[in-house]
This record gives sequence, structure tokens and C-alpha cells, in this order.
Amino acid sequence: MENEEEYIKGKLQGIAKNIDKELPNGFGFALLTFRFNAKPDTSELMYVANANREDIVKAMKEWIEKTEKSFGNDTGKY
Repeated sequence: MENEEEYIKGKLQGIAKNIDKELPNGFGFALLTFRFNAKPDTSELMYVANANREDIVKAMKEWIEKTEKSFGNDTGKY
């Protein structure tokens, strides 16, 4: 697909608008997207959010801490 990154960015922006309108006021979100089986040493992570970068970094640090402690707790895709 030509210009795949721009296509994905457009899709993410559309999804973000839907997430934002579904959440109550005062809730932030960050949606990460990445390619399965990416080549080693490639960066294909993209994200969209309704929050400031420092708030996202804080939330991601919390997420990493929580998920590392409960490793193996995945029950499904959603």
C-alpha cells in the first residue's frame, strides 16, 4: 500500500474521535498501534491520544509497572 503510514495515521485519528466522544469528561486515552512480526530494530509504533505527552508518559509508566507484575494474565484480545 502506497504511503501506508499516512493511511494508518488517518485511521487512528478517526478512531480517536470515536473513543473521545464515548468517554466521560476527564478521561484520557492513548491508543498504540504496531506491526505484528516487525523486523528487528525497526520502529513502527504509532499512537494517538487526547492527552499531553507528559500525561501519556506517566500513564504508560504506570501501565508497564502494572502489567509486568501480572505477567501471564492475558485472557483475550480485548
